[in-house]
Amino acid sequence: MAGKTMDILWQRVTVGAQTCERCGDTGQSVRRAAGVLRAELAALGIAVVLTEKALPPFAVAESNRVFFNGESLEGLLGAQVGMNHCQSCCELLGSQTDCRTLVMDGREFEALPEELLLRAGRRAAEKLK
Repeated sequence: MAGKTMDILWQRVTVGAQTCERCGDTGQSVRRAAGVLRAELAALGIAVVLTEKALPPFAVAESNRVFFNGESLEGLLGAQVGMNHCQSCCELLGSQTDCRTLVMDGREFEALPEELLLRAGRRAAEKLK
């Protein structure tokens, strides 16, 4: 089992070094979740590598997404993707902007919470065992 890796990719639109509030909140959650998964999976010989990818302003539809070994969080959890108005992106990009949301268990998430990131990460880890 030694030598396995879980690659976590978090991508978000940036302008300069800035991102919108939703993506900022997701970033905090994904970093915490990666730390928890790193500790949990170390005992199984699985290394966790987090990569943060900045997207250009025209890639809003791909922003605020997280992948675990190439599989999207929404795919791993069976969640739906939605869109709604994001005032923070409007200010960042200088135009009216709708951003990605995640709909799961009857709730709409604008920022991805640590709980869902951990759930997706653990499902991805099961595939590595």
